[in-house]
Amino acid sequence: MGEPSVLNILDIIGTVFKYTWWIILPLGLYSIFRPLWASYVVNILFFGGEINQTLLQIKIPKDMQASPKAMENVLAGLLAAARTITKYHNIMLGRIQDYFSFEIVGQEGDVSFYILAPARSVRLAEKLFYSQFPDVEISVAREDYFKRLPATIPDDNWGMWGAKVILDQEDCRPLNTYPMMEDRIAGELVDPLAIIFEAMGTLGPGEHLIYQVQASVDSGEWRKKGEEEIKKIMEKYKVGVDLTDEEGVMTKTLPPHEVDLVKAINAKMSKPAFATQILLVYVARKEVYNGIMPSTISGALKMLDSNYNNLITDKYYSTTAYYLFAKNRRAFRSRRLFKLMQDRDIQGTANVLNVEELATLFHFPTPMMKVPSVPRLDSKTAPAPSNLPVAE
Repeated sequence: MGEPSVLNILDIIGTVFKYTWWIILPLGLYSIFRPLWASYVVNILFFGGEINQTLLQIKIPKDMQASPKAMENVLAGLLAAARTITKYHNIMLGRIQDYFSFEIVGQEGDVSFYILAPARSVRLAEKLFYSQFPDVEISVAREDYFKRLPATIPDDNWGMWGAKVILDQEDCRPLNTYPMMEDRIAGELVDPLAIIFEAMGTLGPGEHLIYQVQASVDSGEWRKKGEEEIKKIMEKYKVGVDLTDEEGVMTKTLPPHEVDLVKAINAKMSKPAFATQILLVYVARKEVYNGIMPSTISGALKMLDSNYNNLITDKYYSTTAYYLFAKNRRAFRSRRLFKLMQDRDIQGTANVLNVEELATLFHFPTPMMKVPSVPRLDSKTAPAPSNLPVAE
């Protein structure tokens, strides 16, 4: 019997498709139209009418005593915005969990703080901030600061560097946080944001630096991976003990570095968390563009690197490109990142950070941090009323 010809093979494929098209075709179309439908229901149905994001500006007084711990309390309280969303609500109606964007913006030497929140959660955010920082002033921003920048960036007049920063290891492995950054001799916080504030304070005319930490209420699935990683460590050393027994068999059997890792994972999982996206962009007119600024900002976030995890640049959301069509690819990547920040779009890949890690990445200047470029209120404002309503 001879080898089957090409026509015979095509005939067989045609026969199979004839009787199975009703299975194959919907599956193929689903993979094409599912992302389009998801974008439509989220951006048109959900954001178009239900969520209505509001940009708030926060001004701080000159003598405010702020600490990352207070910001951690605010972030933990924002988890009250979580809602039960079924698959039907998500797929058909485009409903997603509320998300927030915590933003520090340096514009030509001035530093400003912003919070982007869903309209229904604005009063919740205000109540939480006033409870921890009673002297701040919160108001709806007059306009989005992105409107001060041309939509064509980068172009012949403007240069841009930017990146999305992601975790190098699994979400369950923690970063260094503010309790670990205290100088025990001086009793002061060695704050990674101090470098960012200082860099923003040195910006001149035509220079802008934008730092966003976008956070969405987390589903909690990452904790299962944390438990699995601990289980793998225990099985590797054939240890079967209660993880709560810190001074028992586990401590005596596991190597010290594995004991520390297990404790670190448990510590991270013990606090509430957000799905988080960290974005940075430096935009400047080409005649004043400072090439050292990218290294300065990246170096600041390196202070969060721990023995268990560290922050790296997402190569898919970086403005760097080499080799073939490098100039065109850099322009495309820059505009994509700029659009991602402008839209505050966290629908892509996001890492999970607990509230302690998030508070390390976003907080107000601490008492020891002298940043003259941060505009502050001349006098204290009245505290928020105790009966301030909270969104349901």
